[in-house]
Amino acid sequence: MGVSRKNHGELARHEEKIAVVGSGLMGRGIGQSFATAGYRVTLIDLNQKILDFAVEQIEASLKTLEKAGLLKGKSGVVLSNISTESVLSKGVSNSSFVFEAVFENVDTKKDVFKRVESFVGPETVIASNTTAIPITSLASATTRPERVVGAHFWNPPQLMRAVEVTKGEKTSSETVGRIVSILKNAGKKPAVVNKDVPGQIGIRILYAMIREATWLVENGIASADDVDSVVKEALGTRLEVVGPLELSDLSGIDLVESVAKILYKSLDSSQGPQELVKNMVKRGELGIKSGKGFYNWKKDRNAQETIRMRDEHIIKILKEKNASKESS
Repeated sequence: MGVSRKNHGELARHEEKIAVVGSGLMGRGIGQSFATAGYRVTLIDLNQKILDFAVEQIEASLKTLEKAGLLKGKSGVVLSNISTESVLSKGVSNSSFVFEAVFENVDTKKDVFKRVESFVGPETVIASNTTAIPITSLASATTRPERVVGAHFWNPPQLMRAVEVTKGEKTSSETVGRIVSILKNAGKKPAVVNKDVPGQIGIRILYAMIREATWLVENGIASADDVDSVVKEALGTRLEVVGPLELSDLSGIDLVESVAKILYKSLDSSQGPQELVKNMVKRGELGIKSGKGFYNWKKDRNAQETIRMRDEHIIKILKEKNASKESS
């Protein structure tokens, strides 16, 4: 998580400067994570209103963490580590690390990488928060692909510890080592993805789950609500402690093999979005964006309340982990 374990007098000791390009939901969370750990952070966005809103949201998030006892030091000290800039060249100047968190579009990201490279020194690491675009493709827009790396944060970045560090075909071991080191300093738990595959680790597993969950609903096996209930109440309650491969060992690999022989052939193997999903898109049922998706968010569910419950759950887990470490 982006919560420093140092006292507030130590927050500003890091010499490295961090630049975050794109100050939306992910960008501001990434910036908050590093600022909380004592790094000087510049949030960059062409739109000043987005920058102002980002600072407001960071301040609110810091106060929540402070109230929960998860912020070592004062929120004002962390905020003092954050500056904003609407001019890219000024924002990335003298940065040791640049984290790109703009819209998930390959051409947009390539343009950012090309421009960033022209404004920074040869030692600056340039990282992308992309979930699906190959790092090798983004690195091709630069003249130093060895210093380009993936750094996929999970939403909300200021609370989630996991960050997937993806090596492009030409990413150097030094670059990987540097990004892993700074992430650990920020209280994150980096996982290195050694091959540049779409979706890295978590998104691949998540979308395998979404594909199967959608198949169950589309084929009338269960309702969306019942599918989500089983995932939350059966799978989700233990995944914090036991991952799928740990579960395999605990269950017995021989049992996994036996179940796989029966089950795998019946699992959904769609090579693209199912008709259910495509038809929902055609009807404009886009989830909370439109108010309706698998659920009616205007009538049956409240998106903001769901997000609040999610964040409170994560904060509760973080508090329990901190208490456990302090007592050990």
